[in-house]
Amino acid sequence: MRAADTPSDADVALVLGAYEFWARGDIDAAVRPLHPEVEWVEPDEFPCGGVRHGPAAVAEYLRDSRAGWRELHSERHASVRGGNVVVVHRVHGTLADGTEHSGTVADVYTVRDGRVVRMRAYADPDEPFRDGG
Repeated sequence: MRAADTPSDADVALVLGAYEFWARGDIDAAVRPLHPEVEWVEPDEFPCGGVRHGPAAVAEYLRDSRAGWRELHSERHASVRGGNVVVVHRVHGTLADGTEHSGTVADVYTVRDGRVVRMRAYADPDEPFRDGG
């Protein structure tokens, strides 16, 4: 039996599905699982990093981040840690300006009642797996 605060397989699938929608450019579908008061935190060192509140603000960020890619490959692996869904996300491909690029981040999601209530991204994909991360 799983603890009440442990994400379910459905929660993991919900989060991973949003990545698939983002990769395809379907931002409206990607933000559908977000709670109306979601808090979305991107590292300050990321382009357009910072804190956003609400699905509309997150959608704007995701549209901008996806528009930066001409060709995109998205690989993601999820695990459950500390009551959250942790996704290590590797993107690689060609940016809009023709430059080849790749990067890996870790995104930590808190899901409650089938809705994402918080997401915090880490530029260092190992950070959420360290003690206290």
